[in-house]
Amino acid sequence: MKAVMLPPVVIFSDLLPPKRGGLADHTAALALHLEEAGHAVTVISSIGVGGNVPYTVRPVMDDWRDVALLAAELTAVPSDAILIWQYVPHMYGHGGVNSQLPSFMGWLKRLGRRQVVITHEIAADYSWHPGRFWYAWNHRRQWKKILRFADVIPISTSRWVEDWAARCPDAAKKFFTLASPSSIPRDPTLTAEDRLRWRREHRLPENAKIITYFGTFSPAKGIPWAIDGWRYSLRANQPVAFVLIGSAPEIPLASDLRALYRPLGYVKPQEVSRALHAADVMALPFTDGYSERRTTLMAALDHGVAVATTTGHNTGSALQKADWAAHVPATDRNGYIRLMQELVHVDEKRRTIAAAGKAHHDREYSWPVVVRKLRDRLTG
Repeated sequence: MKAVMLPPVVIFSDLLPPKRGGLADHTAALALHLEEAGHAVTVISSIGVGGNVPYTVRPVMDDWRDVALLAAELTAVPSDAILIWQYVPHMYGHGGVNSQLPSFMGWLKRLGRRQVVITHEIAADYSWHPGRFWYAWNHRRQWKKILRFADVIPISTSRWVEDWAARCPDAAKKFFTLASPSSIPRDPTLTAEDRLRWRREHRLPENAKIITYFGTFSPAKGIPWAIDGWRYSLRANQPVAFVLIGSAPEIPLASDLRALYRPLGYVKPQEVSRALHAADVMALPFTDGYSERRTTLMAALDHGVAVATTTGHNTGSALQKADWAAHVPATDRNGYIRLMQELVHVDEKRRTIAAAGKAHHDREYSWPVVVRKLRDRLTG
């Protein structure tokens, strides 16, 4: 039987390791999985990135408005290559947009190049501040131009798919939800003994329940609610620790709380996996609601950690009713505190939620599943 030749893939991304961030990790993992699936992958990225990887990296871009350089780079790849843009509106430009980008995509469209725009963000929220209003308006202006030129538009949030399919019915067939999988490989060799070992290494009681918060420290991620949930979950006969993975700001705490607070900071993926394996509850009270684009959510689900989260304006209709995560509205602080208390202290509920989350992750959100969904659209 004659082997089927898969089309080459070119990924455009400003971010790639060793730069930090979810999008850098996502680009590296996407390139690796597509290469392993049989596509010859080239990543066109910024100066200073790359490393010892099995795909080709072209770290040439200093100014992403230099579309002549982008065009020159494309002359080195076959004309049937699928072009994938990692899209966050402010990533390729200054002041929030890159006015050259839609024009360049339009030129590629006229040449018959197949373009995929993996959309991680669409636009900033509007604000009464004139500068921020301009910023948000230009995001939307750039996005509407891109809709005309992209052939396939995977979007990382089901709510955005629902909203934009209603707003732009002519482009609706281009949209589909493509979750952003975990960037933390799960160590399958970890056992129950490793949960105890992790507690001992970090000077926590072996019987301590662990609430974990994972990610950058920002208002949108609602860490004050997570801290409050932890405080109200403390019991005289049950130590409850709070572990912060990622940015580790100084948080004013009473001495009894500080004894159970472990800010790990930025640590290697293997250490993140060990910490998640030791955790009991992941606190993710997003102010905009949980969604498929949250890689910290995916990491918790993959590691079998029960998730306490919130629903909001960026939560899709299916996620509003999901039973594989514990959630309350993003406006209900007291409800969130009660939710965390229940997950910490009611073992059966916590284990049920954790098992359901892991099963849903493996069906819908793992890297093999996500790459298969993308490849079905790329080659369809």
